Amino acid sequence: MISLNGFWDFGFVGELEEYKGIEQVTFTTSLPVPGCFDLEPGLKLRRGVGVYKTSVVIGGKVTLKLGGLGPAAEIFWDGRKVGDCVLPFSEEEFRFDAGEEKAHTLIIAVDNRADDTNESLFPGFYDFYRHGGIYRDVFIERTPDREISYLKVIPKDIVKGVAEVTVELTGNFPAETDVTFSFDGKEGEVCCVKNGKGTFLLSVPDFKVWSCETPHLHHLTASAGQVERTVTFGMRIIETKEGKILLNGNAVKLLGYNRHDCHPDFGFAMPEMMVKRDLEIIKAQGCNFIRGCHYPQSSIVLDWCDRLGLLFWEESLGWGNKEEQLVNETFRARQKEQTRRMARKSINHPCVILQGFMNELRSDLEPGLTLIRELAAILHAEDGSRPVTYACNIPFQDIALQEVDVVSFNIYPGWYINAQMSDVQQFDGEGLEKALQKYETILERPELKDKPFIISEIGGAALPGWHGDVRWTEEYQADLATAVFTHVLETPRCSGVAIWMFCDTRSFNDYRIPSRPRGFNNKGLMDEYRRPKMAWNAVAKLLKKR
Repeated sequence: MISLNGFWDFGFVGELEEYKGIEQVTFTTSLPVPGCFDLEPGLKLRRGVGVYKTSVVIGGKVTLKLGGLGPAAEIFWDGRKVGDCVLPFSEEEFRFDAGEEKAHTLIIAVDNRADDTNESLFPGFYDFYRHGGIYRDVFIERTPDREISYLKVIPKDIVKGVAEVTVELTGNFPAETDVTFSFDGKEGEVCCVKNGKGTFLLSVPDFKVWSCETPHLHHLTASAGQVERTVTFGMRIIETKEGKILLNGNAVKLLGYNRHDCHPDFGFAMPEMMVKRDLEIIKAQGCNFIRGCHYPQSSIVLDWCDRLGLLFWEESLGWGNKEEQLVNETFRARQKEQTRRMARKSINHPCVILQGFMNELRSDLEPGLTLIRELAAILHAEDGSRPVTYACNIPFQDIALQEVDVVSFNIYPGWYINAQMSDVQQFDGEGLEKALQKYETILERPELKDKPFIISEIGGAALPGWHGDVRWTEEYQADLATAVFTHVLETPRCSGVAIWMFCDTRSFNDYRIPSRPRGFNNKGLMDEYRRPKMAWNAVAKLLKKR
C-alpha cells in the first residue's frame, strides 16, 4: 500500500468565481494532505472549491482509499472522473483501472460551499464549522486478486476467553478455503471458510480482559495461503440490564465530554499528537467517557481510546435534521450507508461501547421514527454486541425512544430558556435539580423503565477570562458543571453524562452570533487552545473526591 500523504499541488476557485471544472484550475501553491485548505494563509474561512493534485506511479487495477474528507468531493484520474464523495468523514474506496505502469495524475476537488439541498448530509445550518479538506489519510494500492476484505472479533465469554470471529474473503478463492486464525502470534487454528464468508467461535489463549483500568489489547491474524489480515481487539463485553450499562458484568457510570475532533489551526485534520493529548487530558481529569460528536471518528481517535481505556460513543453525521430531509429518499439512503460503514470500520475497537446516529433529529415525527428504526436495525445487524442510541433534544414529544437500547437526552436547564426552567442570570442549583428530575420522569414509562439513561448534552457557555456570578462567566459555568456531575454521581437512575463540551469549537459568524460570540460555541470547559476555564478545575476537584 502506498501512502499519498504529503504535499500536493493546490488551486482554489472562490465562491464568487465560476467553477468550470478542473481543466480551468490554476495550481498556485502546495498544501499538506491531510489538511483543511480553508485554514491556510490567504484562504482562511473562505468558501469555494479546493483542488488537490498529485502524481502517482502505478498501473493496472488499483484501489484508492480515503480515510475521510468533506464536505464533498470529486475524484479524477488522468482527467477521468472515477468517483464522488458524498459521505463526509466516512472511509471511501474507489476501484478502477489505472492504465499502464507510469506516472498518473490524481486530483481530488473538495467543495466546501454550503449544500442546503435536502439530500446533503452536511448542510449549512449545522452548528459546527464546515471545514473543507482531506481530513484523513490517503492510500493507493494494486487491487489484489485475493484479499481478506473483512475481519471482525466479537468477545462472547470473558471468563473462558471465547470470541466470535467473522471473516470475509474477496477474489478468486476456492469455494472452500482453509483460513488460519492466530492470536498474538501463537499457533493458529484452521477453519474452513465456505463461499467467501465464515463465522467461528475461537478460544483466545492467555487472554486479558480490557477495561478502563487495564486496557489490554490482543491481535488476531487471519491467513489464507499468502494472504493475511491483522486486527487489534479487546476482550470486553458491554450490556444493558435493568436500567444499567454493564462493562464486563459491572455497572459503569459514564463521566465525560462531548468532543469535536477539531482544532482552530487544523480543522478536522488534527495531528495525532494533539489528539493523544486531548484524550490524555480527559483521562487524567478523572473521566472515562467521550461522545464523538457528530460524525464517524478517525482511526487515530479510536486507537488512542483503546490504548488509554476511554469509553466512546460513536455516531454517524447528523444534526437537527428536519422533516423535509427525513422524507428525502437520497438523504435516507446516505444516512444508512454512512452508518453501516461506521459500524464496520469501528467493529474491533473495544473503546466503542455505544453507537448512534442523527443528533437532535425530529424524533417527534413519523419519518424520524421510521429512520431511527432502520438505522438501529442496521447497527444491530452489523454489530449485535453494542447498545444503540441517539441524542434526543425533544424528550417530551419524542415517539421513538423505545426503538433503541439506551435513552439519551440533550437538555440545557440553567442555560437555554425552556418550559422546565426560566431564564436565570445567577446560577440556580435548586432549579437545575428540579428540571433534571422532571426530565427523568419520562423514564417511568413502561417501555423505558429498563433502559439505561444518559444525559448526552448539558452545560453552559463561558467566555474565557470573563468573571463574575452571572451567565457567560467562568464562575457560572463552573457552578453549573459541578452541579450536573454531582447529580449524575448521586442519581442511580442516570448512567452517565457527556458535558457539552470538552473545548470551545468554531461555529459560524451568522444569525447565531448572539449565542455564539467570537464565532465559537463557547460551552467548552477549556477554550479552543485547550486552556482550562474555572469549570475544568472545579470538575477535576469533584472527581478526585469520588
